[in-house]
Amino acid sequence: EICRKNFLIRNKIPLPVNEARCLFGIADETGTLKPGECFIQYRSLENSSTSEKYIVPTGTVLVTKNPCLHPGDIRKIKVVYVPKLQSCIRDGIVFSTNGHRPSFNEMAGADLDGDQ
Repeated sequence: EICRKNFLIRNKIPLPVNEARCLFGIADETGTLKPGECFIQYRSLENSSTSEKYIVPTGTVLVTKNPCLHPGDIRKIKVVYVPKLQSCIRDGIVFSTNGHRPSFNEMAGADLDGDQ
């Protein structure tokens, strides 16, 4: 048990705060997203007293669940912009449910029941 804890502490990956987010995941019930795709929307960390600004990135991201105890739980997923999902979620990630096995389930069998 002690060796396992030391291994986990040694292998933590430091991520800059402005390049990482802790988001709640949900399944795409619209069926819009293709296998290996996701939709992300999160609040900007810049302080703005007038209004909240939300960012919808595109490109490729690394996604995992918390806690991530195995390197195989990290997934590289394509982030796409889907207008009809934009009004459904704030500070979250929407995973595709299409394909043989959803991306969220590939991460240690995650089932989106409160996983972060």
